[in-house]
Amino acid sequence: MLSKLKIFIVACVICSLVVIAKIKLSPYDQPYGIGQNVKTQEQTLDPIHQFHTTNHVNLAKIKLSPYDQPYGIGQNVKTQEQTLDPIHQFHTNNHVNLFISDSFYSCSISENNSMIDINRSSIYLKNPDRPVKVGDFFRVIIQARDQYGQCTSGCDFFYATINSKENHNTGKITDLKNGTYEVLFFAGWPGIVNISIVLVHPSEAVDFIEQEIWPLEKRLAWKGYFEINKAETQFCSISQKALLGVDKCQYSHPLAMGETVFFCDKPMNSSCDRLSWLQTNEPYIGSVFSKLYSSHQQLFSKSVTYARLVQGTTLINISKEGNVPLAISRLPQCKEDLPKPLNDGFWTNDVWTSLHCKTKQWTKQEITKCIKGKHMILMGDSTTRQWTEQLLKIMGVTRSKYTTKPNTKHIRHHSTSMMLDFYFHPYTLGSPTFYYRVGKWEYEILNNLTKNDCKYVIIVSPWAHYLQWTKDSFTERLQLLRETLVRFMKRCPNAKIVVKTPHPRNHPSTNSLVYASDKIVYNIYKLFINIFSGLGIHIIDIWDMNLSYPSMNTVHMPSPVIHQELFLMFSHICPV
Repeated sequence: MLSKLKIFIVACVICSLVVIAKIKLSPYDQPYGIGQNVKTQEQTLDPIHQFHTTNHVNLAKIKLSPYDQPYGIGQNVKTQEQTLDPIHQFHTNNHVNLFISDSFYSCSISENNSMIDINRSSIYLKNPDRPVKVGDFFRVIIQARDQYGQCTSGCDFFYATINSKENHNTGKITDLKNGTYEVLFFAGWPGIVNISIVLVHPSEAVDFIEQEIWPLEKRLAWKGYFEINKAETQFCSISQKALLGVDKCQYSHPLAMGETVFFCDKPMNSSCDRLSWLQTNEPYIGSVFSKLYSSHQQLFSKSVTYARLVQGTTLINISKEGNVPLAISRLPQCKEDLPKPLNDGFWTNDVWTSLHCKTKQWTKQEITKCIKGKHMILMGDSTTRQWTEQLLKIMGVTRSKYTTKPNTKHIRHHSTSMMLDFYFHPYTLGSPTFYYRVGKWEYEILNNLTKNDCKYVIIVSPWAHYLQWTKDSFTERLQLLRETLVRFMKRCPNAKIVVKTPHPRNHPSTNSLVYASDKIVYNIYKLFINIFSGLGIHIIDIWDMNLSYPSMNTVHMPSPVIHQELFLMFSHICPV
C-alpha cells in the first residue's frame, strides 16, 4: 500500500511539472518572450539585456494594462538567497517560481472594497534585512488599501522614483492584481535615497479614462473659417467617417488617418473647398471636459490624484560596494530593436546614464562628424521641434542665414555642415489661428525624398496633439505611420529610422487632468512601443528619463533633458 502511495505521489509531481512546462504566458506579460529565444548555459548573455526578439506585434491583441508586466507577474521571482545580477536580466538557468499566491502577502480582498486610501496604504522594502549596495536591484512593495483597511483589487496607476540630491531613477512597477505592487529599482549610486511613490490615478479613475473618455468622439474641435477674409465660421472636428452624415464637409487623408476624417459643418454662403483657416475651439473643448469632470470629481480629487504615499519605508541606505562602471562597460552598442532593460538609467545632476546601451555626452565636433553627408528630417509636434531648436543651438547655427522658416510649421537648415528639416503635422491644437493644411503628413514628405544614396535620418514623434483623439482613431494613425515607414525602409534600407516616444506631462487645470491624462499619455507610449518594435527602427524611449528628472514634468521639458534625449539618439545613429 505504501509503495502504491509513493508511485501515486511521484506521478502527480511529474504531471505538475509537465503542466508548468506547457504553460503559455501572454506575449504582453513577456515582451522579450519568456520561453522564447532562451539562452543555454553555454551562451553569453547580453549585458543588461536578455531574450532578444523581433516578433511582429498583433495589434488586435494589444492589452494596455496600467503597467504591462516587464517580466511577467510572478515570473523570474528571486528567492531571498539569490542576488540580482546588475548587468543581466534574470538568468533562465536560475530557479524560477512561476506563481505567487494571493496569500504571499498578508492581505485580504473584499468584494466590497472601495477606492484606494493613501493614508491607509503603505510602502516597504521586500527584503529589509538584506543590505543594498551600488549595482544591486532592490524591490519595494506597495500595499494599497481602502479606507476600511482592506486591499484594493489592483489597477491603480502609480509613478515610482528614488531620489537624492544629485541622482534620480525610475522604478518598474508590477501589478499583482491583489492590491499589492512590486517596484524594481536599480541602486546606481551610494548614500541615503528617498523613495517616492505617487498615486497618479486610482483604478476607478483609470476605468473612467479608458472606458468613457478615450473612446469618446468629438472631444476636440476647431473653428473653421471659410474664405481668406474669414467670412464664415463653422464647427470642425474629427470623427470616424461612418459616424458622419451627408451634411458635413469631409476632408479625408486615408494614408495618414484611414477611416478617420476631418470634417466641418457645411457653410451657408461658401463651399467646402474654401476652408482657409483653423483655430482651436477652446470654449467647446472646455465645456465638454468640464461636464465630464463635474460628474466625476471624486475620481480626480487631490487625495487620490498625484498623491504621494508617506506611510512606511521612504528612505534606504545604499552602500558604496559594487561596480556600476563595470556593468555600464558591458552594455551593448545602441541599435534598433534592443529589448527593454530592467531599468532604463539614472540621472547624475543633468547627465543621464543609460542602462539600455552605450551612450556618451556628444560634442559639436562629434555631432558634425556623425551627421556629415546625412539629411536629417524630423516630423512631429512641438516636442520634436524642441529637438530641432536645441540641435541648432548646440551646432551654433540658430541665427545662421541658412536657418529659415518657410512657414509656421517648417524649420529648415541647409548648409555644408548640416542638412535638416523639421515639419509639424496637420490639425494641431493651440491658440494661434493657422492656415488649413499648412502642416504635412509623414507620407507626403517621405514619398518625395529622391536621394539615390538614401543617406537620411528620419525622426518621427506625433503624440502631444492626439490625446483627444479616440483610441481607435489614433491607433489607426500609428498603424498607417508604421506602413509609411516600412515602405520607405524597403526603398531606402540604409536610412536610419528613429521614433521618439511620448513622456509624462503637466496638468495646469482640472480639465487637463481629464482630457490630457497621463494615463492616456502612458497608453499612447505603450502603443508606440508595441507598434514600432520589431521593424528595425531605433526607438528612443524617453519615458523614464523624463519621469525621473528632478523638476515638474511638462510638455516642454528643460533643455538639459532635451540634450540628453538628443545624445541618446546620436548614440543610436552613430553607435559609440
